[in-house]
Amino acid sequence: MKILRFLLAFLLLSGSYLQAQEKYFSGVTTPQYGPRLTDPATKIAEQIQRDELKEILYYLASDSCKGRELGSSGNDSAAEYIASRFRSFQVSPPPGMKDHFQNVSFKWIYWKKMNFKIDDFEFRNLWDYVSLARDNQNLNLETEEVLFLGYGIDDPAYSDYKNQDVTGKVILIYKGEPVGKNGNSHITGKKELSAWSSDIQLKLQAAHKHGVKLVLIVEDKFKELADAKRMDILSPSVLLAKEEESQRPQANSIYLSSTLVSKLLGSYTKKVIQARDKIKAKGKPKSVLVKRKISAEQVRDGNQVRGRNVLGYIEGTDKKDEVVVVTAHYDHIGMKGKEVFNGADDNASGTSSVILIAKALQAAKTSGLGPRRSVLCMLVTGEEKGLLGSMYYVNDPVFPLENTVVNINVDMVGRTDAKYKDKTDYIYVIGSDRLSKDLHRIHEDVNLGRSGLTLDYTYNSENDPNRYYYRSDHYNFAEKGIPAIFFFSGVHEDYHRITDDADKILFDKTEKIARHIFYLAWELANANDRLKVDQVNK
Repeated sequence: MKILRFLLAFLLLSGSYLQAQEKYFSGVTTPQYGPRLTDPATKIAEQIQRDELKEILYYLASDSCKGRELGSSGNDSAAEYIASRFRSFQVSPPPGMKDHFQNVSFKWIYWKKMNFKIDDFEFRNLWDYVSLARDNQNLNLETEEVLFLGYGIDDPAYSDYKNQDVTGKVILIYKGEPVGKNGNSHITGKKELSAWSSDIQLKLQAAHKHGVKLVLIVEDKFKELADAKRMDILSPSVLLAKEEESQRPQANSIYLSSTLVSKLLGSYTKKVIQARDKIKAKGKPKSVLVKRKISAEQVRDGNQVRGRNVLGYIEGTDKKDEVVVVTAHYDHIGMKGKEVFNGADDNASGTSSVILIAKALQAAKTSGLGPRRSVLCMLVTGEEKGLLGSMYYVNDPVFPLENTVVNINVDMVGRTDAKYKDKTDYIYVIGSDRLSKDLHRIHEDVNLGRSGLTLDYTYNSENDPNRYYYRSDHYNFAEKGIPAIFFFSGVHEDYHRITDDADKILFDKTEKIARHIFYLAWELANANDRLKVDQVNK
């Protein structure tokens, strides 16, 4: 019995028990090690020093960089500084590039004018409705009627557009799709719903195809939508230029709160609800013509913005065509009035770490001990605007993605969170086993033999409500099927505040984490076998 109790305690402490409960590891590994490995990598890692980390970070998090917002002069200053550091360490740009910069074309999109009226009463964007500049084109219309068109679906199995001429009209639709009393979709014939339920773009593209001028969408979770899109409305949205060019045409759209829907329908409310219920019951389209004076004016504006990813390349030896990519984002959220959001932890800490990892790798190469695989140390821009710099890279890579072995991503490694308030020998690890069991195993072995950190996989859980796996630059690589691992120290009270300053960074901790990440990059760059992809990305 004592043996059983001991085994159970061991499994709980190691996290193995938790691992058995869900697909991805979400436990904690606290290694008990003896003497650590000593080999050339140990000496090379000493190139990563706290004082130099501090020097780099203090510049990036200074007021002179103005919060490093995408498209700002401060962002340009940070990029130039990173490139100058690479040059000082004799870290070259990738072959074929004249300098360390990969130019990324962005476009700011914002509303110049946005008006929506019912019977000459003007309602407010974000309070009464949500309309996003990035999802719409210029529009100016007035009408005396709105056509309720069910769910706005145009599918061979069910179409709200059947026998309808909607050219130039305004339509009102529900989200989702019609489901009968038995719980089966009228489109799929099963309980499993179709893509029409999850992809509103399909409905907007169908509306455009049929000549609809404006789609009004009944939004039953309006508060959640407004909260999620607040920054997109109050400040400009950013699109990759290529992303805008590749967008499929769609009708203009406005999401209405339930209160605004009631005001729009008035005495027609009962008819519309009855029509919706009949659609659900019989699986046949039914429309209602609502006589109501509507006017909408949507005028958007935008300007081109230059962004730059900064690339440092260490060429490998016998496996140089295979590439390990180490990333951190160097942009932050800029200024508010005269207040500077310096972003010392987010993410000057990760940026300075990757710069010195490049230095260590180049020093190894110069001494004749360079890695077998090539390593690309890339500081990306536009993360704060939607992982844009890394998205650009994976869609226009300098090295073929099929030759990219792994992405190691570093974002916020200079502080501690509430859970580890009095402990610095830890790091949160996200994504290590999502695509490759090899990556997870190798990382654990590196930590056991060299670093001895507490590895916390809490945020790797597929049920993590924060969804950090999807919120930093590694995800763009993972989405392309490239194994990716993300290092993160957790959120603290200064996250995205003007108080995220350099004097709060724990440089001994940052040095320790940066060296740990170097060890992992070293191991992956020198392994005999390439990582095996044996998991499905989710």
